[in-house]
This record gives sequence, structure tokens and C-alpha cells, in this order.
Amino acid sequence: MLNRLSHLLVLVGCLACGSAAIAVSDAFVLGDGVAGPTCANYTSMGPMAWSRAGGDWVDAAGKLYGDHPFATQSVPPGTGRQAEDWDVTELVRAWLDGRYPNAGMLLRVKPGVKNGVVDFHSRESPDPSVRPVLKLQWSDGSQSRLSPAADTFLDCTSLSSLGEKPSMKVSGSQSALLRFELKRTEARLQQAVLYLVSDIRYASNTQIGVYRVAPPYARMSGDVVMGLAKDYAQDVGVEKNPDVVFATGFESPVWLTEWGYFGPRSTAEAIAEDAARRFEPLSGRALRVRLVKGQNLGLDLRYLFAKGGKPEPEEIYFRYYLRFADDWNPYADGGKMPGIAGTYDRAGWGMRKSDGYNGWSVRGGFAPRPPVDKSVARLTAMGSYAYHADAAGVSGEYWGWNEGPSGLLENNRWYSVEQYVKLNTPGARDGIFRAWIDGRQVLEKTTILFRHTRDLKIENVWMNIYHGGTTPAPQDMTLYIDNVVIARRYVGPIK
Repeated sequence: MLNRLSHLLVLVGCLACGSAAIAVSDAFVLGDGVAGPTCANYTSMGPMAWSRAGGDWVDAAGKLYGDHPFATQSVPPGTGRQAEDWDVTELVRAWLDGRYPNAGMLLRVKPGVKNGVVDFHSRESPDPSVRPVLKLQWSDGSQSRLSPAADTFLDCTSLSSLGEKPSMKVSGSQSALLRFELKRTEARLQQAVLYLVSDIRYASNTQIGVYRVAPPYARMSGDVVMGLAKDYAQDVGVEKNPDVVFATGFESPVWLTEWGYFGPRSTAEAIAEDAARRFEPLSGRALRVRLVKGQNLGLDLRYLFAKGGKPEPEEIYFRYYLRFADDWNPYADGGKMPGIAGTYDRAGWGMRKSDGYNGWSVRGGFAPRPPVDKSVARLTAMGSYAYHADAAGVSGEYWGWNEGPSGLLENNRWYSVEQYVKLNTPGARDGIFRAWIDGRQVLEKTTILFRHTRDLKIENVWMNIYHGGTTPAPQDMTLYIDNVVIARRYVGPIK
């Protein structure tokens, strides 16, 4: 099982009546392996960005990026072994009471004040006696000593996770991040003290405060936003809603005729059973897509508005259900997922640069999964792979779905994935893209330049499953798609 904090696990109950209970996945916790936090990202798998480079925090007054630490310590310069204590009782008690999600604590210096550099031993220190400890005193007289589940430091001169180093630096440009696994007990917490040891302290006194780590997912609402699908159990009859343009559950034996294009190299079929890959139906049959070892393309399936007799819109919502199979493990490279496009077979995909006149696309995307980091095992980071007129290079631009942990999907679970595109007014950067997982928003962009001409519209919903750029799938991998709905207003998860 994935390691998880019980108070980070937010279940939203059964959103689907049937065999598949759908819950928002909060299995992800901050680690310190190769996929661990960096200056730019709270996990480099994706990447999933902090809102502010250098890490996001909330102070003791509850203010985002505030200057009132939970505890402060002045560390003098010098050499030789020296221990420091911070009384973090208020912060730890709030975690245990469930008032905040425990994403860890950030040690940082107050900006604008002259500070030095302190090297603290980390949990990877070769000397066990100087590794970080959280010392807990309980109301029943018992005591606990916890080692960090993760510790690292954020340095904006590095693009890589530094969590496997034997020390953590804290300075005006570097902050340390520690996360401890906490368990609720019958006893009341009396005191919590963070204990760190340093051997070297440079330059001058260093005022170090402790703050609550608050990445985007720890600040978002846990509420599920329902849409038009709430009125249709299992989507039955949803196609009759006047705002629905197209809907399918792959139940018809001639489901392929419902679509405008099916790439002949696609390896996809509608199935009801697949026990070998731990498949559980969402509702009846689903579309099974296989990425075959040594190949790139799994699915090229498109709903073409004009071919379906519909006007090409300027804004659209597109929801589908997604399940990664037991064999899904994209360790070699990322790839493309379903999305929305107006390429007109001219540009906006395949290294064909979008210039605002020739085409555009916002396909979904998945990131490679580092095979050596157990903290992200069986998780897939989702995002968007966008060709738009402001993109600098000839290839697409990747946007991680970083606003929620639900942008990181577990194998063997169904998820509602919804995307929205509103094209910009030609001459203005007011294009919009939003994405939701299980009814929780994971990305919003509101200043996109898709086009310079009204001749470009939303041509199609593009069901694309593709491994790489050019790297083929390193092994056979499988996913499932079901309950596709294209609509003029927000669809939301099924009831």
C-alpha cells in the first residue's frame, strides 16, 4: 500500500452507484527522493509547481507568505557541534487536531534581515546521533521521538531534489523542509520540540522561523463541484440534456460509428472484462487502450463537430472517465492524453508550431514516473500539452495539473477528468483553460493566446493516447476510458 497520512486522505464517498466507488485520491505526500520538492516544484514528477518559487507557506497567524513564524531561533555563527530547539507545539497540535493537512514544516529566514548560512544534519547524515528529531510530550506522561519521513532543502540554483544529501542548508536563499508522520492518540499533546544539529554556521547570526508548508493542494477546497451529470445516475439519459453535444459509454456494438475519425493504428477495443489487469467496470463496457511495447500510439479517436453536423464552437466542456490499469508504469517518458483541439491538419501538434493562424491544441498529458522513488509508486502526474500562439518553441508547452493532489492519479481507480476551453478574442490574451479531477479544479489559465483569427475554432475533441515524443513504450501498458460527455456547460462527476 502507498504510504499515506490519515488526515490527508479526503474521501468524498461514492460518486458512482455500482461496483466502482470513486474517491478523490490524496495518496500523495511530500517525499525527499528524486521526485521530491525543488525550488520550483513540490514534486518534480509532472512537474507540479509551487505557487511561488522557493515553496509556499502559511504563518502562525494563518496568512499565506506571512512573517509570523510558529517558532523562531537565533543561530550564531561558528564551528563545532551545536543543537537548536524550536517549540512547535501549536503547529503539531493543529495537525493532530485535523485543522490543517500535514504537508510539513518550512524553516526559513526572514527576508531583508542580515543572515548567515546554517548547515543542519539531515536524516541521511552518517551520524545517527545528529539526525533531526521531533520530540513529543503527552498528557499521560509518555514521550515520543519521531524521525522525519522526509527532509530536504529548497535551493533555487538547483533543478533537482536535494533530499538525499546528508545536510540541509538554511539561508536567505535556501529553506529546509521536514515532514513527520503523525498519529492521533488518546493522550493530549503537551509539547512538541523540533531538534536539529549543525556543525558549521557561516557569516552572522541567522534568524530561523518555522512555518507550515502549504502547497497548492493543501490550500484547495475539498468540495466536489457537481454539474449537469448530477441529474443522471450513471449518465443514463445524459445525452438528452439540451446542453449535451455528444455522449457515449461504449455500450453499442457499433460505438465506432459515433465518432468522426478512428486512427487505423489505434490499439483500442470496447471490453466488459479484463481480470488480468484488475479491471473493474465503471458502468458496463469501457474502451480499453493498450500502449504496446516498442510503439507510441495507443489511440487516435476524434469527435469532429462539423462532421457530426454541429457548428464548431468557441468554448466547450469535455468530460471522460479514466482508469490506469495494474500494468501502467510510464517510467521511460511521458505522453499525450485526451484533450481539445483545432489543428485543421495544419499545425498545433507534432512539432508543427502554432502561430495563431494555422492551428492549436490542448491535449491532456502524463509525466514520466521515476522508477526509483517509492513515494510516487503507482501514481501518474497529469497535465496539459498545449500548442498556443505564445509558446516559445516548436513543440508544445506542458502545464502540470498542480492545484490539487487529485492531479496525481493512482492505478486501478476510476477518475472523472474534465477539461474546458474558451478560445480567446482575436487580438486579446483572454483564452481560458480549466481542468478538474473528480470535480475538484486542478488547473486554471485565463490569459491564453490560441489564435489571431476567428477562422480557428474548436474543431474536435481529441481522444489521443500516445507515449513520448519519440520514445516508444518500454512495456505493454493499459488504460480504460468510459462515459465520455461533450457539453456546452460544466458536466461534473457522475451521480
